[in-house]
Amino acid sequence: MLEKRGPMDTDIIIPDEARQRYLERRKKDIESLRSALSSRTFDEFKRIGHQLKGNAASFGYGDLEKVAIQLEAAGQSQDLHEAGKQVELLEQWLRRTSLGQTAST
Repeated sequence: MLEKRGPMDTDIIIPDEARQRYLERRKKDIESLRSALSSRTFDEFKRIGHQLKGNAASFGYGDLEKVAIQLEAAGQSQDLHEAGKQVELLEQWLRRTSLGQTAST
């Protein structure tokens, strides 16, 4: 089954299976970011933030792109508090989005 429009109401056509895999990878990102918080590995925030910033728009997730920008910035400024806040926002986004995906299938 194909989803005709992305969450940003764009003309993006993405198979449901691809969207589900994308969301599963975000769970792994959260695990990596939690570990990076513990070890204060700011490069991981920069890396994941940068990666998400680029691919969130491809999937039509503008709200995720905003979190990704802040994740990358927190890594660049080595702001542990802000990094933690953005990880929480990413988790909230994933819960909301995953619930929406389940409801639409």
